[in-house]
Amino acid sequence: MDDRKLRKLLQSASRLVTDKEWQSEYRDLIKEPANPDISIQARSLLERLYAVQGKGIFTGQHEYLEAPYTYTEHVNVLTGVYPALKGVEFGGITGQTAEQLDNQRQKVIAACRAWHASGGILTASYHAAYPGAAPLWEQVQRKTTQAEFDQIVTPGTALNTALLADMDSVAVYLKQLRDADIPLLWRPYHEMNGDWFWWGRKNNFPALWEIMYGRFTHYHGLTNLLWVWSANASNQWSDNAGRYYVGHNRADVLGMDIYNNDYRQDYYLELLEIGQRKIIAITENGHLPNMTDIRTRQPDYSWFLTWGKELTGKNSDAVIRNVFEDPYSLNRGEEPSPPESFPPDTTIGDGLLGNYYIGKDFNTLKVTKVIPKVDFNWKKGTTVGDYAMSVRWTGFVKPAYTEMYTLYTNASDGVRLYVDGKLVIDDWTVQSTTENSAAVPLEAGKYYYVKLEYFNNGDPEAVVQLLWSGYSQPKEVIPQSRLYSR
Repeated sequence: MDDRKLRKLLQSASRLVTDKEWQSEYRDLIKEPANPDISIQARSLLERLYAVQGKGIFTGQHEYLEAPYTYTEHVNVLTGVYPALKGVEFGGITGQTAEQLDNQRQKVIAACRAWHASGGILTASYHAAYPGAAPLWEQVQRKTTQAEFDQIVTPGTALNTALLADMDSVAVYLKQLRDADIPLLWRPYHEMNGDWFWWGRKNNFPALWEIMYGRFTHYHGLTNLLWVWSANASNQWSDNAGRYYVGHNRADVLGMDIYNNDYRQDYYLELLEIGQRKIIAITENGHLPNMTDIRTRQPDYSWFLTWGKELTGKNSDAVIRNVFEDPYSLNRGEEPSPPESFPPDTTIGDGLLGNYYIGKDFNTLKVTKVIPKVDFNWKKGTTVGDYAMSVRWTGFVKPAYTEMYTLYTNASDGVRLYVDGKLVIDDWTVQSTTENSAAVPLEAGKYYYVKLEYFNNGDPEAVVQLLWSGYSQPKEVIPQSRLYSR
C-alpha cells in the first residue's frame, strides 16, 4: 500500500466524505494487505476478518512454546467448544539448547497443522532474545540503550548480523506453514511502547519492523503472513501507541494488550484512530472481556487472545462458560449469529464518571465519583472545596432517536466535548457563562463515548451543564437514564 496515497485521501476526507466513490476507494486501500503478494489463503483470512467485523468477536487462547495443547483443551472441556484462534509462541525463554528449541518449535508446527485442519485460525508471538544472545527471559527483557538499538538496526554491524541470523532461524519454521498453505497472524516485537523488552521505547522502532518485514517477505518469501502490530494499552506504564506505529503498508491488524480488566474506551478509540478502519484486536488479555460491553460499545474488535495461564488464573469457570457461550462470541467453526439472538441490553443508566482536580490544569486528583448528570451551579463551594478546579467526565450516551442531535455545553470558563474521540466543542477560555453547541448524528440505542472536560478559573458561579436537543428530542440536560458510566 502507498502511504502517500493514503495520506492524500485522508487530507481530502472533509471535502469528500459524502462522495461514495471516495469512500469505496478509501475502504479498498485500507483493506490492501501489507504484502501485496500474500497467498490466497492469507488473503482469504484477511477478507474473513473484515467480513465479520462488527458482527461478532473471534475467541482466542494463547499456548506456550513448551506446551502448545494445554489451555485450548481446557476451554473445550469446560464449554464443549474450541476458541477460534490458537495463539502459539516461537521465542525461547528458558535457556533451551538448539536441539531442544528445534524440538519445541517442531511441536508447535504440528499443533498448528492440526489446528488449521480443524478449521481454526492461528496467531503467533515471538519473544525474541537480544540479537545473538541465549534464549533466556532476561535476554528478552534486556535493558538496551538507544545507541545499542541503533547498532541493531544498522546494516553491516555485528548486532545486525546477529539479528538477521535469529530471524532466519525462525523463518525455517514459518516456511513449513507456508508450504502447507497455512496462513498466520504474525505478531512480533509487541508492546513496543513500554520499556520491558529490548526493542521497547526506541524512537526508531519501525526500522526494526522494516528489517523483519523485508527479511521475511522478500528474502524468505513468507507469503502466508498477515502482519499484526500490537502495542501495550496506553496506560501509566506505556507511551501513546501511535508514536510507534509502523504504517498502513506494514500492518494488516492493529492490536492492544490489555490486562487488569482495563477495557477502557480510550484504548479502543485510539486503535480506531491509528488504524483508520483497519482490523483491530485485543491481542493479549488476562480477564476475559464482557461480551455485552464488546457488542454494544467496542464492536470493531475482531478477536481477543487470553494469555496462557491467565485463562484460569483470572477467570472463574462460570465466566469462561458465559463468554464462550455468548452468541456474540465466534468460536472455532462458528459463523456470526443474527442480531435477534443477542441477549437484551438491560444496562441501566447511572450517569457519568467524574474525576475532579484541584486547579484548572488537571493537576491534583481530589475526588472520583459517578454523577447522575452534568447540571451544576456551585455557589456554595464545589466538590474539590475550591472554585479553581478542573473536571473530566466520561461515559456513554445512548439516544432514543435516530436523527441529527444538537449537543450543548453551558459553562463558565473552559469546556471541551468529545464524542467517540472526536472534539466537537472546544472553548477552553476564561469567560462568563457561555453556551456552545455542535450538531452530531446519533443512532437510537447505540452507545456513544463522551468525554467532557471543564475548568473554572475561580469564578464563584462555577456553572457547567451538558444538554441535547433534536427534532424528536426536546432540549434538556441529558438525563441519567441516557448516561452510562461504563
